[in-house]
Amino acid sequence: MSQNTISPSGASATAGGHTHLPASWQDWITTNVLRGCERADMQRIMVENGFDPVFARHAIEIIGGIGERVQDLPEDERAAAGLQGARRQRYQASPIRLISQLPRFTVADREVELAAVMSNPNIAVIRGLLSDEECDEVIRLSRGKMKTSQVVDRESGGSYESSVRKSEGSHFERGENELVRRIEARLSALVDLPVNRGEPLQILHYGPGGEYKAHQDFFEPKDPGSAVLTRVGGQRIGTVVMYLNDVPEGGETAFPDIGFSAKPIKGSAVYFEYQNADGQLDYRCLHAGMPVIRGDKWIMTKWLRERPYEQ
Repeated sequence: MSQNTISPSGASATAGGHTHLPASWQDWITTNVLRGCERADMQRIMVENGFDPVFARHAIEIIGGIGERVQDLPEDERAAAGLQGARRQRYQASPIRLISQLPRFTVADREVELAAVMSNPNIAVIRGLLSDEECDEVIRLSRGKMKTSQVVDRESGGSYESSVRKSEGSHFERGENELVRRIEARLSALVDLPVNRGEPLQILHYGPGGEYKAHQDFFEPKDPGSAVLTRVGGQRIGTVVMYLNDVPEGGETAFPDIGFSAKPIKGSAVYFEYQNADGQLDYRCLHAGMPVIRGDKWIMTKWLRERPYEQ
């Protein structure tokens, strides 16, 4: 289950949308203004999550302006005000974990194609990671056990259903069958991490109109619920999203902060990392599963952890 970065819980609604800003949203505005995000994009995300458009614009202007002024204070003045952490350190990605950056290379039992790769942020598109037969078999084994997807409750570490995520999902236990073992070994080789550094494979199905609005996969350190979610395995450090079918229209994995998107092509995958060697998190890996316009979308996701993930 991925971490939901933009939860409107606690906001009060009027006919035009929410006009009360919970503390979590205040933190979100401050963080993203200091990251240099476009305010129009921030307003759009807030409106998508139920806020009144005018209220959202004013909130960003006021809270964002305060954050910028705090950031510009001299260090001694920020320290005196108890704001030593107000200036966010610039993120510098570590070298990407892929075992190779050649155009074509072998991963365990399969040759793959590196269709695209970028550094800082670290994102790669891999073609042919799964065969058509493997994709079809994963879907076949998943049908009949799908349940409505949920998002993380940032306060408790639990989960709940939300309109920001319109899909159904299931999972395979680690090593559940020969197919799962083969895929897990391939992913382990791809990123040069032991199999036990990954969570169980998650299967998601999006019907027409299905989507997952912009979110982060890591657990926000400031959230009370993150202590629960990182107790086993530590922080999430990277994600592999594998596409199990071709989508006629829509369904891209979009990274709005950097203007990049990956089209769902059967057997291909997008891999992205959001923690460096110093333990810093890359907020530019905000991403969304765009609405499916025609057809449906099946994906399989592997989240990677700092430490062995054993439950």
